[in-house]
Amino acid sequence: MRPDLLTVPQTTYRSFDIRHEKLPYFTNPWHFHPELELNFIVNSTGTRFIGQSVERFESGEIVLLGKNLPHYWKNDVSLSQNTASPPAEAIIVRFPEDFAGDRFFKLPETKHIEALFERAVYGLKLLEPLRIKVAQQLHLLPEKEGFEQLMLWVGILDTIAKSKDTKVISPNYIPISTLTKNNERMNKVIAHLLEHFTEPISLQAVAELGSMQESAFCRFFKAQTGQTLNQYITNLRIRYACELLSKSRDSVTQIGFNVGFENVSHFIHIFKKVKGQTPFEFRQKVAGKPQKL
Repeated sequence: MRPDLLTVPQTTYRSFDIRHEKLPYFTNPWHFHPELELNFIVNSTGTRFIGQSVERFESGEIVLLGKNLPHYWKNDVSLSQNTASPPAEAIIVRFPEDFAGDRFFKLPETKHIEALFERAVYGLKLLEPLRIKVAQQLHLLPEKEGFEQLMLWVGILDTIAKSKDTKVISPNYIPISTLTKNNERMNKVIAHLLEHFTEPISLQAVAELGSMQESAFCRFFKAQTGQTLNQYITNLRIRYACELLSKSRDSVTQIGFNVGFENVSHFIHIFKKVKGQTPFEFRQKVAGKPQKL
């Protein structure tokens, strides 16, 4: 699938972009950029899409994204529709890999940070106790200025690079070095699917969104993604189901409904076809949750 190319603002007074966002809900679409990104979700919940990963996110999460790694944070519907809810809040740092100069991260004292940038191509989630330590530093970062801010930022990268408390987010993602901004047609389609994949989606409606006849759209979509529309939607639903089976206490039936299947028998059949095991077996093996139909 083809995400949007996001242009990160460049300034003359800072070598990297930092922002402290407070919004009713996160608004960036499925996108990528040549800069790396450290994303600290101060307050919000929902589903995040990174590379080939579909997972829940909660307040306090910190992830490091490599250059050109597609990503999208989708808030829970209850948050985006409730004007009385606390704002979605995040501290985001976007930076080119050479923001400190062409050779800085090749020095003996800093080459471990360059290695961190290479690992981040698949996305890295910070685990405890690293997460809480970096969170404390990130709260201070927007308040600093000039050289003091730069040193704090390099120190944060140094802390992450030296730690083993990270987890790869999308190990099966195949990095694409030639990503460019795709035509508006495909961007609209993918954005719509990511927003509504847990709901009924008709071929006719999606083809109309792409301003194409159904048969032409099917060929176009398969050429762009390597999958049929049904395969693409099914894979999104199954990846999200795996996340819910691992982290929630909902029954298999409820999870099937939550990810977009109309009945539990069909959900179990498709899950086993894709994953080689039933949702019950997956939950027992991966999450150790009690098996509830």
